[in-house]
Order: sequence, then structure tokens, then C-alpha cells
Amino acid sequence: SRPEQPSEPRKPTLSPRRRLLIEDLEARIALMPLLQAEADRRTLRLMRQNLDEEAKIMKDVPGWQVGESVFHTERWVPPTLDELYYLRPSSELDNEKFGLQYYV
Repeated sequence: SRPEQPSEPRKPTLSPRRRLLIEDLEARIALMPLLQAEADRRTLRLMRQNLDEEAKIMKDVPGWQVGESVFHTERWVPPTLDELYYLRPSSELDNEKFGLQYYV
């Protein structure tokens, strides 16, 4: 009798469903930088509008520095939704917080 040859290790085959899940995950990973950049642009736009509004409101207060940080750090501290929307109608804050939950 012949000695058995070591067989080639089998590669695991992926089901079509698993391949689609992997493709979905890779698409999400590819889109994350774009989505993060858009969110950052929206945040910076709101912060700029808030600073402009703060300058108008506080123009008569002596010693007031527009945009002065309340944090004692040089690091970037992301603003909360309440900080971003405090000068806007409350409906905008509610829409940002709860968004699509209104439709469910």
C-alpha cells in the first residue's frame, strides 16, 4: 500500500451571506472618514455661528473675550450638543438628539 500524501489544507469557504456581511463592513470602514469629516464640518460651522452670535450679544460687556474656553487645557474638547445648539431654537436640538425616532 502507498503511504498517504499529506493533503493540502482546505481553505474555509465563506457562505454568500457571510461574504455580503464582510462587504458591508468594508464599505462602512471605507466611508467612515468621509462621514466623520462631514460631521466635523457641521460642528465647526455651528461653532462659528455661535461665536458670531456671542460677539453680537456680549459686545457691550467690558472684558468679555469671545470664544474663550471654559476648560483649563490646550487639548481639543469636543462640544456637546447642548453647547452647539444653545443659541438655536429648541426644536433644532430635539431634532439633532432624537432625529429619526420621531418617525418610528
